[in-house]
Amino acid sequence: MAVAPPFLHTKADIILRSSDGVDFRVIALFLKLASSSFDSIIEQAAQSNQVEGDLPVVPVVENHRVLDIWLRFCYPSTLAEDPPLHEFEDIIPVLEAARKYSLKPLEHKVRQALKSHMEKEPLRCFAIAMRAQLNVEATLAAEYTLRQSLIPESVPEIDLITAKELLTLLTYHQRCSKSLQPLGADLSWITSSYPNVNATEHQWIISGSCGCESSGRFLLNGQRPLKWWSDYMEKSLVSLYDKPSGQTVLAEIDDTVRGVRAIGCSRCCSNILVNMTGFAELFSRKVDTLTAKVYLDVLTLTTGWIKRGGKKKRKK
Repeated sequence: MAVAPPFLHTKADIILRSSDGVDFRVIALFLKLASSSFDSIIEQAAQSNQVEGDLPVVPVVENHRVLDIWLRFCYPSTLAEDPPLHEFEDIIPVLEAARKYSLKPLEHKVRQALKSHMEKEPLRCFAIAMRAQLNVEATLAAEYTLRQSLIPESVPEIDLITAKELLTLLTYHQRCSKSLQPLGADLSWITSSYPNVNATEHQWIISGSCGCESSGRFLLNGQRPLKWWSDYMEKSLVSLYDKPSGQTVLAEIDDTVRGVRAIGCSRCCSNILVNMTGFAELFSRKVDTLTAKVYLDVLTLTTGWIKRGGKKKRKK
């Protein structure tokens, strides 16, 4: 396999050979400037019996993908841009290389890359973060999993975590769901934000000013709200049991607005998008405030790793 520039440079003074046999012609000065941890590689080059052309060859344990990424990070930007980290399969080996060679900026870049995937792939990110002992990222990924169903789909990285860790995540999800159950029974979080539901700006919630149907499912300061608002609340509360996240209630806005506009009531349709968005944001903040109080002990789980023979393994 041929490597891409800048690892074919005529000024190269050593060759790094990846574990899968790909040669990278490297300027050693750039490695020295990136980290003193590369001194051992430079020393190996000086003592190497392997020579390709007139350059000493130093084998490394990283494969060509990982080697290409961290070498590009070490090179000046005029020769190589910082490499993207789009693939999940690269995150752990690149992070391990960053730690091995004391490349703190590269470790930071890996952490940021992992965070960029969390919204769409939180379980995969959680598994990787647990395996890599990234406590902050593991906690954040766990919070993002609340946007998904309690029973997740299988992901390739599921083998990176133990049954105990998965059970801890599922238990956290379930406890967050239970923390939200009082929201439908006690509406004081609404009335405290809307202290006077008779005020003009809040009349869109309460029935009586138009011919639209009301509902007795909820009461706000003893008054019956409109049925379509109650339907939104009931649907959101059911959805929150499966997906206990503030994003869940925000996702219900569009259906509610479309439903109200289909009714055709001029009073209800007036400012419905603004009114519902404002209320859903209040609802969302309340949800996230409650789930933030649910504790996830990631630190205890990650301290289950110990070093044996220079490699990290699980306690048994």
